[in-house]
Amino acid sequence: MLSIASDQPVEEAIAQVLSAFMGERTPVYIVGGAVRDHLLGISSIPGWTQAAVTEPSGGSFTIPKQARSATTDLDLVLEGPVLPLARQVADRLGWAYYPLDTERDVARLIGKAADGQRIECDAAALRGDLKTDLLARDFTANALALALAADNSPKLIDICDGIGDIRARCLRRISSDSLRADPIRLLRAARLAAQLGFAIEEGTRAQIGDCAETVLSVSAERVRYELWKLLDCVRPDEAIRELNALGLLVHLLPEVEALQGVTQSSRHHLDAYKHSLLAARYAAELRDWLRGGPAPEDDALTETLEPWAEPLRAHFSSEIAVGRDRAGWLVWHALLHDTGKADGPDSDSGGGDERRGNAGHQNLSARLAGRRVESLRFSRREVLLAERVASMHSLPRKMVRELPQNEEVIGARAAFRFFRDAGSVVAGHQSAAGFRSAGSPAPLDGLDVIVQAISDLQGTGLARGPEWARFLKAIEGLFSYAFTLRTEQDEPLVDGNRLMERLGLRPGPQVGAIMRELAEAQAAGTVSSADEALALAEELMDKGAA
Repeated sequence: MLSIASDQPVEEAIAQVLSAFMGERTPVYIVGGAVRDHLLGISSIPGWTQAAVTEPSGGSFTIPKQARSATTDLDLVLEGPVLPLARQVADRLGWAYYPLDTERDVARLIGKAADGQRIECDAAALRGDLKTDLLARDFTANALALALAADNSPKLIDICDGIGDIRARCLRRISSDSLRADPIRLLRAARLAAQLGFAIEEGTRAQIGDCAETVLSVSAERVRYELWKLLDCVRPDEAIRELNALGLLVHLLPEVEALQGVTQSSRHHLDAYKHSLLAARYAAELRDWLRGGPAPEDDALTETLEPWAEPLRAHFSSEIAVGRDRAGWLVWHALLHDTGKADGPDSDSGGGDERRGNAGHQNLSARLAGRRVESLRFSRREVLLAERVASMHSLPRKMVRELPQNEEVIGARAAFRFFRDAGSVVAGHQSAAGFRSAGSPAPLDGLDVIVQAISDLQGTGLARGPEWARFLKAIEGLFSYAFTLRTEQDEPLVDGNRLMERLGLRPGPQVGAIMRELAEAQAAGTVSSADEALALAEELMDKGAA
């Protein structure tokens, strides 16, 4: 992707793109979220320093005085034609250019600032005059325009009392036609309410409920965009409850909606739906910490994670697809990990317990998670990651339960098997030895499984007793292997050709089985040289163990 010069901060990049458009055509109007967020003190528009604005009702709204970063998401409207002008501006600045909608004359420009932040600027032709354009938008809080002209100070235009609704933190449709005009606005209402902490006005809520099913007519890509942003908010559990209350959840994530009332084994204090939402809440806490936010509230968990903070953050900051990092996927994993319990086989949980154990639900959860992620047009890697985490989410806890009482941490051999089986959606499923890709260690999907297992266990049971402390201590062995032992053991001691020559074998399953045994022994530290590895291979042959 083309980008702005690396020495340019966000504020200067935004000011430059605005200046480039204004140098060719005025007035230019900044509309929608950037204006709203400036008034809320969330992000700022460079060059607009007005401390207060006057509402149409005559009241005064003071812009919060707090440290804010410049917006990285601009929506502009101006007289058309826009596409040739947008291409010209992009070429001049070295930004990427995409024609989003040729019929409606909408273009997107994408650049990158010095700190690596992605900047998006959508430029669209006015739909009629400015008033007509603003009245065609979704909510009053978004029907604001900041008029820019080279010879005047920025002028705020509000024709729907959007400032009043922002002040009241109320999300209100502009008219009864607003939601019918584009059903994605039903989902956007829930997303904005979650992101901004707004309450949805009652008339707007009622209409969303009445026409909830129409959201099914929206393209998967647009739904994906809104859902990702909604689940990336601070409290995704509350956002899901709002979707359910609005009648949207059954159409958007029916697998999650179906978990309501599904009972679980006695170690659970919540049904599968409430447990999944609680796990999502804890997953969001971990997500935010991995992105550099505050430490988890649980001190014992923080103590376990902090020694590995740097490599964990490096892993989870990596993007599976553009704009979607591994950290953000943790909330999705939490929501989808138990979806198989709604239709999964029951098991006798023992002790006369009336609840269901839902044995074998992991594989069904994986199929359901993969199917939902694929239906939303996520990338193939993201589909595979969702499937893998759902299918393996119970394994870390199982590994801890199976530890001998005299062992506190999961050993290197077991850790090796775990990460080998989890593989890497980025580098392909790894061979038994090394998990290598293009000369460097591949990202391990097992880390995503472990962190998901943490949020899963956090949402299980009313209190955290000895099991929680033992779990946190035991998984230190997994982190230790992933971030220290694995890098030390990147190369196998013996390759397949040398092994076949020594043992007189031909290529086949037996060679693969012996190589796996040698890799595990190397991981466990029971062999540390080629001679020791070959001796073990001969011993395995003699015993017929491979």
